[in-house]
Amino acid sequence: MNNAVVGALPSPQPNWSGTEAVYNAAYRELLRVAYVLTGSGAAAEDVVQDVFCRVGPRIAELENPVAYLRVAVVNQCRSLHRRVVRAPRLDTPEPFLDGRLVELQDALRSLSGRQRTAIVMRYLCDLPDREIADLIGCREATVRTLIHRGLAELRAVIS
Repeated sequence: MNNAVVGALPSPQPNWSGTEAVYNAAYRELLRVAYVLTGSGAAAEDVVQDVFCRVGPRIAELENPVAYLRVAVVNQCRSLHRRVVRAPRLDTPEPFLDGRLVELQDALRSLSGRQRTAIVMRYLCDLPDREIADLIGCREATVRTLIHRGLAELRAVIS
């Protein structure tokens, strides 16, 4: 006896063509962005992997897949921060960080999410104000203000 539902259409197979090339080209940059925004290597890997799994089947349809993935990673990091209940933080840094990087990571955590995102996108991804504004959902002048104030706060915290 055939268990197939009469008249049911087979589910379409996702198109993964081009995904491997985009993955190889963008993975490290996206991982750095996610790491700086989450503060955890494991969380960063999870975020980037989740984004690639969700976007992968549609990657061939995208005009600029790396930019789209970058936005998806930033949004996923925001969602992670909203969902995670802040547990007491252990004072054990990631094993590959030296003391100065731990201090910078702590200083970045003290910034608001928008300031941290604007600074990371400017100095880690080297994006212009226009792209950062599109990513955050604000005006270019707001991006410049976020970066200016965020850097002032970083200087105060680090010194």
